[in-house]
Amino acid sequence: MSDSSSASATRERPVILINGMGSNFDSQWRRNGWVDKLEAAGRTVIGVDLPGHGAAKDAAGRDAADLILDEAVKHGSVDAIGFSAGAWALLLAASEQPNLFERIAVLAAADAVLTGGMHTAAMNQPLIEGLRSSEPTDNPMVALLRGVIADAGNDPAAIADYLSASKRFVTVEGLGSIKADALVIDSSVDGAGQSELVAKTIPKAARVTLDGAEHFDIPGVAQCLDVTVSFINGVG
Repeated sequence: MSDSSSASATRERPVILINGMGSNFDSQWRRNGWVDKLEAAGRTVIGVDLPGHGAAKDAAGRDAADLILDEAVKHGSVDAIGFSAGAWALLLAASEQPNLFERIAVLAAADAVLTGGMHTAAMNQPLIEGLRSSEPTDNPMVALLRGVIADAGNDPAAIADYLSASKRFVTVEGLGSIKADALVIDSSVDGAGQSELVAKTIPKAARVTLDGAEHFDIPGVAQCLDVTVSFINGVG
């Protein structure tokens, strides 16, 4: 395929964006410039909110990977970008239906979520209880997440329902079955940890580590935006 044909094929693939916990398509992607930058490159952008979030508020019982796959199958071939919980949902979707994904970028998919079971309802119980309560909290993660939720205009109860719902999660073996070209972005100071195992296990993955970005700040870092969009567009 010639360079011009390849570039044309890339532009014809839509880009699916999947937010992290507490935010939604508008608060995470549109506000931070992702939609404008992708559309300026000729890409069609599709937002898939996590269940219980944004446009998927009433789908708290659904699996996030299924929402991604529902959208991807409409197009036959897509590129996709996910942050944190959205990144893990994207990795599961790309492992279950690898032929649907050409290029994927996962931001802040910390190894500890996979190796330490941090995705389970049992591990998230303090968050679930904190989001279902209106009482003041001394739990810093609950307080932080409440702030992200309020900033996005989401419903804390719906997000608590999503956290408590049974859901599938990608395995190390599943990561090895991903066919897409992948970009793994983490941060040296992310309290959730880095993504070394994730990057090593996906067969066609490159890793970029940001300096000085806390977990929830990663999508707002200009370097993250520039590197990811260039990768998704097949530049460099």
